[in-house]
Amino acid sequence: MKKGSFFLATSFRIFYMRLIGFCFLYFSLVAGTHADDECPLQLNSQRVVVEYGGSVLVNCSTSVPHTGMGWEASEGAVPMINHSLITWRVSELREWDIEPYCYINYNKTQCTVTLPVTIYKTPDSVSISTVNHNGPMMEGNQYELQCDVLNVAPVQNLTVNWYKGQTLVNQTFFTDTIITPVSKTSKLQIRPDRADDGAQYWCEAKLELGEEGPRPPPNVTSEHLNINADDECPVQLNPQRVIVKYGGPVSVNCSTSVLHTGMGWEASEGAMPMSKNGLITWRVSELTEWDMEPFCYLNYNKTQCTVTLPVTIYKTPDSVSISTVNHNGPMMEGNQYELQCDVLKVAPVQNLTVNWYKGQTLVNQTFFTDTIITPVSKTSKLQIRPDRADDGAQYWCEAKLELGEEGPRPPPNVTSDHLNVEVYHKPKHSSSTETISKTNEVTLNCTVKANPAPTYSWSSKHQKETIDSPVLLSSTLSSGNYTCTATNSQGKDSKVFILKSTDRTRLWAIILSIVGVAVAVALALVFYAKFKRRDSPNAVI
Repeated sequence: MKKGSFFLATSFRIFYMRLIGFCFLYFSLVAGTHADDECPLQLNSQRVVVEYGGSVLVNCSTSVPHTGMGWEASEGAVPMINHSLITWRVSELREWDIEPYCYINYNKTQCTVTLPVTIYKTPDSVSISTVNHNGPMMEGNQYELQCDVLNVAPVQNLTVNWYKGQTLVNQTFFTDTIITPVSKTSKLQIRPDRADDGAQYWCEAKLELGEEGPRPPPNVTSEHLNINADDECPVQLNPQRVIVKYGGPVSVNCSTSVLHTGMGWEASEGAMPMSKNGLITWRVSELTEWDMEPFCYLNYNKTQCTVTLPVTIYKTPDSVSISTVNHNGPMMEGNQYELQCDVLKVAPVQNLTVNWYKGQTLVNQTFFTDTIITPVSKTSKLQIRPDRADDGAQYWCEAKLELGEEGPRPPPNVTSDHLNVEVYHKPKHSSSTETISKTNEVTLNCTVKANPAPTYSWSSKHQKETIDSPVLLSSTLSSGNYTCTATNSQGKDSKVFILKSTDRTRLWAIILSIVGVAVAVALALVFYAKFKRRDSPNAVI
């Protein structure tokens, strides 16, 4: 191995060993510090899960010398004693927000260890029902089931399981952080077919309390709900769904090809009495009932069946406006601002989309999940952080009702006015230096875009007078460096112009001198040749 390579390898090994030693020492010190900071108490249960009104018992012990230890709690507090073990005990725990902790005095200070306590309560009852429906269900129609859980805690540990027979078909979880008993509702959408006739639905409220909780987890179940699904009702609606503007007209036919004893329309507007014809029309000239649920009914085979017509009534907004939130005047480059779009009285809001535009570019969208069908007002907000390129930009928003394939085309929309954004930004040149050859045509141009408009100043050892113009003529300047500074309320930026001389007169003089010398040399050679021939002995005179 060469001497230089050997020296380099040895130096690297020494550095590596010292680095390992330093890391070992550092982590040893850190580990030691953490060990000293840990409170020297042990709880024989790290977490307690207990039923409301139940009993609880937890020991707190230590193995170090101390001057006293005890339990603090709103129930079962234990005063300070000099023992090495102390017990927190409650025969009937009824404090929902209890936070007991064991404390110890040692090394002239006090430290504590808190015992996490979860108090649970199983529901008073769990019941299942259908929503807004009685009697048999029609094949292919949609229905809603509801599970009501009464007075359960803690709700964040509650799971509602939905069963069809013995098959789990859905689950509902809850994220509420309330620790006292509350009542909760879970819903399930079903669309029964003929195979569901006689099916049994039921729901179960289960408290999943973790490893420290009881096994199996506490649960309460509802009774079984028997489903009676009739065959599909033999009527046809044309169209099968209606989307109509508030106050607009609507007309839908209901027809059948089977023998019957009567058919008709039930509706809060435009109801049609029973007829024995094969076609009957529901017609309204100005539809103004928001919760309209018309249905066509048919009496046949000694029973009655119905088909509901889905009706969506929409209303475009009274107005759509855009504004800045808690701000007036120009915006500062790099700061964050909030824009707000106010949509006044639109329906249905679940079909509303608010589109945000910067110029003609879509920059954001807001959707709504509310199920309110009557007109409401909504607000959408947009966070922006403008830069110099945004100075003069125009923001605007659009409220659009996306009503599906059956809705009007293009979708109804209302737009706001344009909000002009003025952005204050400091001067910034595209380059910090520029080299210019000195000629009569070239100028030193320091003009730069900034808001507010900047002022200009020049500095150079060749320039004595003060100049506040952004432009200098190079023909009036000597060669050298010229620094221009543009300044406004947001800051300043400088640019250096390097002016180089190009003296054409001197250049031409040099060229002419060279040409003159060349011509003189050539003439001298010519005369020399002539004299040489004349002096020759063989020359003819």
